[in-house]
Amino acid sequence: MADDLRRKPYIHTWTDEDGIQRQAKIHWTRDDRTVVWDPRYLGDPEPWFDGRYEIGTPGSYVGDEELVTLGDPNSPWYGLVEPDEQEAE
Repeated sequence: MADDLRRKPYIHTWTDEDGIQRQAKIHWTRDDRTVVWDPRYLGDPEPWFDGRYEIGTPGSYVGDEELVTLGDPNSPWYGLVEPDEQEAE
């Protein structure tokens, strides 16, 4: 990604095959993929799912450290993507 600041997640809305309107908050990863919160089990270290992959295949899940979306300011991943590089300048 060209910028080093966090990106805001966005809401995706769709209607499923039963006519029910659904929404999901879409987040961004460092390599510009879009992912949704979908942990496989309690305490999952890689809870973010990329829907372009089949579940269980390599690359289908990523961890919090790969995100570049805004989140909890107390999170270690909030703020600049590469804070050490910014401090060096």
